[in-house]
Amino acid sequence: MKEFKITIVTPSYNRAHTLPRVYESLKNQTFKDFKWLIMDDGSTDNTSEIVKSFQEENRIEIDYFWNENQHKFITVFEGIRKVTSSYFMIVDSDDSYPENSLAILFDEVENIPNQDDFISVMGLSQFEDGSIVGHQYPNNGFDGSIFDMRYKYKVRGDKFGIFITKTYQRLLSKFDYSIYINKGYIPQAVFFNTYDSKGIKTRFVNKVVRNYHLDDNDENSVSNTRWTGKNTFGLMEGYKSFLNSYGNRLYKYPKTLVRNIVGYQMYSIINNTGIIMIIKELEHFKILSTFLYPLTRLYKKLNKV
Repeated sequence: MKEFKITIVTPSYNRAHTLPRVYESLKNQTFKDFKWLIMDDGSTDNTSEIVKSFQEENRIEIDYFWNENQHKFITVFEGIRKVTSSYFMIVDSDDSYPENSLAILFDEVENIPNQDDFISVMGLSQFEDGSIVGHQYPNNGFDGSIFDMRYKYKVRGDKFGIFITKTYQRLLSKFDYSIYINKGYIPQAVFFNTYDSKGIKTRFVNKVVRNYHLDDNDENSVSNTRWTGKNTFGLMEGYKSFLNSYGNRLYKYPKTLVRNIVGYQMYSIINNTGIIMIIKELEHFKILSTFLYPLTRLYKKLNKV
């Protein structure tokens, strides 16, 4: 069996209408040494038939797995556990990619001499009109942490890149994601906070490697549903992970610190978590969190959240 350089991992739930867009952009890549691993998260539409039509074209190697619905967070990790190539990419089921995206990312990650210290290379995304999503990276790119990228350099916008499999799988083996099964939307940051805060580096490059599509009317899009319903559990976990992972480093960013404590408390309240448990779950900021709690309740009441 051929061993590919890159595995494209795509979690998908009822996205038969958008998967052809991904397929077309993958077919047109200048870099060909990859396979596509589609993790179907319990789709009830005709996804399997669409994927079968792709496979019958025999243009790219495609592995397809159907699973009971577990939500994207779990499905992505289950896919990554199947990866045997040196590198992989998490490709959403509704985006597309410039034809040189894989070539750019492969060349960039291959140029990292000390890969054990790194987990990924992150490039830029662009809207359909060619404008950059958010900001470019400073200093024409840099090696460092996601935290510094977001809070020291204030870079905003969705980014996209390639991961080093051996680093990612090593870290994932120490992360118990089974506790999030059937918990709805969980932000990927719940995992990447744990390694980014420990000094595992990312290389940030100012090269466009993804086309970002705004499917505002797609009811199955995570981007359109993650702020509501049972997904609020994941939002609570995201804030908590951020606070517990970065700890005392956050004192240098007081606005970020307070915003995340209030966010954690607000979504904890929505999930019927009492003040004692809210404080207990924090590894830092227990006194500050106690002080802010009445203000959070007032904020929630005034904003009818």
